[in-house]
Amino acid sequence: MSDQEFAATISQTAQEVFRQPSLPFSPALVFREIPGFDSILAIQFILAIESALDITLDEQEVDNMHTMGDLMTLLKVKKGG
Repeated sequence: MSDQEFAATISQTAQEVFRQPSLPFSPALVFREIPGFDSILAIQFILAIESALDITLDEQEVDNMHTMGDLMTLLKVKKGG
């Protein structure tokens, strides 16, 4: 996958889960700063990303992920890109 495809997947998934239709991909965006963010939505977001990309993220990987950029870096490693 290209960086653009990863960014689109992250952005689209975040828009749906966090109910923020205009939420763009921004590598510096901290997930906890998304309006409406809470632990339940965070879990739903991770599950949706895993489903969309057919991957599994372990607890330590998720704990170390704070921004959209962190997530993109992790996904590129997981998908071999």
